[in-house]
Amino acid sequence: MLRVIRREENGYHYLQTVFQFTDLFDEIGFEVREDNEIRFNYEHLDFSKEEDLIYRAITALKHYSNSDKGVTIDLIKNLPMGAGIGGGSSNAATTLVALNALWELNLSQTALIEIGKKIGADVPIFIYGKSAWAEGIGEILTPLEIKEEEFTLINPGIHISTKLIFESSELPRNSMLFPDKYFDQSRAINDCLPAIYHHYPAMRLIMNALNELNLNPYITGTGSCIFVPKMDAEQSLLLSSLAKEQGWELLPFKSLNQSLLYENAPIAL
Repeated sequence: MLRVIRREENGYHYLQTVFQFTDLFDEIGFEVREDNEIRFNYEHLDFSKEEDLIYRAITALKHYSNSDKGVTIDLIKNLPMGAGIGGGSSNAATTLVALNALWELNLSQTALIEIGKKIGADVPIFIYGKSAWAEGIGEILTPLEIKEEEFTLINPGIHISTKLIFESSELPRNSMLFPDKYFDQSRAINDCLPAIYHHYPAMRLIMNALNELNLNPYITGTGSCIFVPKMDAEQSLLLSSLAKEQGWELLPFKSLNQSLLYENAPIAL
């Protein structure tokens, strides 16, 4: 669910949205340095260092804490880039949480979320680590239990600019505020669709093709990734054939109500 309630005077949008985690992930390695240096064991080829949300998280944390420690970073990028599933935001959040522990800063979750929301609107949920109903720009979080299910993620390889979608005159900005914080299929609404379809007409064609297969597709956030619920054998075969023909990437996943960061890492807040 992603609903746009209004545009604030500061230019940000007041949203109501629902977040749930997946078992898909990038992998990040951290090695503490005592020389205050920030170094990377990966090249910044597809994006500059200044655009790297991991780098921005490190510098924001150093500025907030005045830590004199450094770090060397490794990254194995498994998630598709620029596809709207929160890969960069989750990496930034993981960096804040991990370095808070490794640099022995002992900052509270509230403090980390305050740092994180200045890096990106989706960073706080990954620090929070639990499925949630979110409001504001996405930083006002209320825990929410959602059914954990199997899905397939479809990455059509289209890069969508979130900035363009939220600045678009095609974006509705007057959805009714839901007073009750719960989620069911009747609330599986994405207010960004008119703007996405206007600026990226190929997305409408893709969604039409998936709807013709009765796959119940949903665009995640501003896109471009799409997810569909568990399919029967015939639907799975048809989707695989279509994906091969169109050059789409398919990734099966399970939705989770707790982030893998806190399940699989020796980190606690």
